[in-house]
Amino acid sequence: MKFFFFLIMLSVLSGCSIQRELDNLPGSKNTSSSERSIVLQTASTSSGKPAPPESIPAQQTEPASSNEIHPYIKNRLQEIAQEISTPEMSEYDRTKAAFDYVLDHMTRGEAVGQEIWRLHGDRPDPVPYLEQRALSPLCFGVGMCEDYAAALTLLLREMGLEAEYVPGLLYTVEGDLADHAWTVVKIDGTWYHLDSHLEDYISRGRTVRYRYFLHGDSTFSVTHVWGQRLINRQLLTPEQNAEITAHFLAQTCPQDYPAPPQSRVMQEDPPPDMAALQAQIDAEITAYEQANGPLPPMELDIIPPVFGWEGYGPAD
Repeated sequence: MKFFFFLIMLSVLSGCSIQRELDNLPGSKNTSSSERSIVLQTASTSSGKPAPPESIPAQQTEPASSNEIHPYIKNRLQEIAQEISTPEMSEYDRTKAAFDYVLDHMTRGEAVGQEIWRLHGDRPDPVPYLEQRALSPLCFGVGMCEDYAAALTLLLREMGLEAEYVPGLLYTVEGDLADHAWTVVKIDGTWYHLDSHLEDYISRGRTVRYRYFLHGDSTFSVTHVWGQRLINRQLLTPEQNAEITAHFLAQTCPQDYPAPPQSRVMQEDPPPDMAALQAQIDAEITAYEQANGPLPPMELDIIPPVFGWEGYGPAD
């Protein structure tokens, strides 16, 4: 019982697209003042009795071809993949390497440099949502849950795995729900959930226990709601339900991975100096515009799917 009480005390998540306040929480790292804390119920297959998984149809949209990714983002994905993987690694090993990379090299906070890809290559149209949201954590090591999920999804694809982005909701201890995003990955023919943003928060300065790594629907449904489950709860608008049906029903994840990894101590990077980082980005944009003229107005594809900027959950 002491072990599970300890886990509950660690289950604190920084927010996603809605406003969060985490500055007064112990153990947080470089937390944005626009975040709001969410304390999750502990997911456990050994102590709890989650309901059996519902039947969820396969996602109806196909992953974008890696050849279509903007060269600036593609090059960064290739650099990371070459750094952390080798051709002989199993699908499981590649997945864990990508997950660990996110934990060690990314920090929770507002995304930065979201236009920086426009300085590298002549592309008149916005890049797709996943690329846009993945840019800040991949290139600058900072982002929110949508950014983490997008970055991990694209990194796994770059490493030869099938992976998908999942928007959904999280339960709070108070019984509320808040919007969130995570990833599903296919390993040896079976799909699994993995939540890098949540794992990152509860592991800051502590041991990584992989509590949100390669779980099945039954385990994840204790703390997460998504896809057809979310539609069945009748919480959203008809338009939101239609968007889930068209794009985000998600894959069925029938089981937890049979052999969870051993815990490890994070080898985390120090938090970035956000003021210095923003100054560096601004200087790069200024130099480009001085040489090439002002960047034309462009509406970037950054609005989270389903929940939009308003998010879902209790107001601040």
